Amino acid sequence: MTSEPPSPEPSGPVQPGPLPSAEQPPPRWGVPTAIGSLLGFIILSNGVVIGLSTVGVDSTTAQIVAILVGWLSLGGWPLLAARRRGNGPRSDFALGFRPRDLGIGLLAALVVYVAGAIYLVVYLSLTGAEPTSALGTTAEGAGASWQIIVLAVQALCAPFVEELHFRGLWWGALRRRGLAPWLTLLVTALLFAVVHFEPTRVVFLFAAGLACGFVRMRTGRLGPAIVTHFLVNLLAAVGLLSLL
Repeated sequence: MTSEPPSPEPSGPVQPGPLPSAEQPPPRWGVPTAIGSLLGFIILSNGVVIGLSTVGVDSTTAQIVAILVGWLSLGGWPLLAARRRGNGPRSDFALGFRPRDLGIGLLAALVVYVAGAIYLVVYLSLTGAEPTSALGTTAEGAGASWQIIVLAVQALCAPFVEELHFRGLWWGALRRRGLAPWLTLLVTALLFAVVHFEPTRVVFLFAAGLACGFVRMRTGRLGPAIVTHFLVNLLAAVGLLSLL
């Protein structure tokens, strides 16, 4: 599939990230690759749960293993596509880090924390119950060693895998399709929220996706989005550990 060259991101206070140059042809992956990566994650993770449950593995262990296997498609497929059909992850996904990304990510994470606190208060007032988290439910049903592994993996690995997929693969595919930056921001945030399959937290997840996407859009790099996602997950993991 022949894709249009990417449009430059809107100018802002921070320099945009690298875009394909005359020496770098446009990547040969696009929206179909992003869809395939996402469908692969859904099929793999659900297939592992069904398969392990069939042979008698407990549901908690099955769900943990399923997520890890599903990440082979969610994060592994974009890396493979960039290497074989693109110019490499650094160029295709603007996968770069700078020292300032720590500060940018921290500010964005603070915004997410505030949004999360407001959402929690509103949700409690409307329903009388706290929103449930798939990660929290899984961790509560696991043994002590599994709990630490689950929360550590979620805090350390999920930000990289999920940002690589949503703000890397999907972002690049949609922008090369000609979608405006703000529409790309909204679409990727919506996908990020829906794919978690957590109805009670979908509004908060959408807000977190907006924050990660905004710093991706303003800086032109994936680094600040990964830092933002990492800090949000880290606080959630520490909070869950304190309750277990």
